[in-house]
Order: sequence, then C-alpha cells, then structure tokens
Amino acid sequence: MIIYTIDLFDKQTEDLILEVNIPKKKLDPISKIMGWDEEDKMDFINGVAVFNVNKVQAASLGILFETIFDTDNYVIQMSAGEDND
Repeated sequence: MIIYTIDLFDKQTEDLILEVNIPKKKLDPISKIMGWDEEDKMDFINGVAVFNVNKVQAASLGILFETIFDTDNYVIQMSAGEDND
C-alpha cells in the first residue's frame, strides 16, 4: 500500500519533525497546488516521487489541511512510498 505524506524537516538539524498523512481524496487538489503535470502526478500516485514545497504552495496546502506549514523554520516535502508496516 502506498502512503502519501507532507514532511517537515528542521532546517538546522534536518530532523523529521512532523509527518502529515495525505488522504487519497486530496491528491487532485494537491496536484493543482503543486503545479504538477500528468507525469509528476502519476509518479507521486505510484509512490516514486518526492517534491519540495515552496512558500506559496505551503500556504495553499495549509488552507487545504486547515493548518500552517512554516517554511521559515522547516523544509517541507511531499513524499509517497510503500508502507512498510
């Protein structure tokens, strides 16, 4: 099973601070926010892609997830991969 997450890494230590699970139903709006073409979207859906999130994208994702993604202190990435549990 493929899981989709938004990952926040501390800019100083590079430690993973927070991992937000992405429900499949939000993949289409996320694709639009990220500006993915069809190939990027399919790579993400198939679990073979990681994307950096910029400040504008983080603000839009924050609205979608009803939270704040702080780009000043954290590196934010979207990732997809196999669930090893």
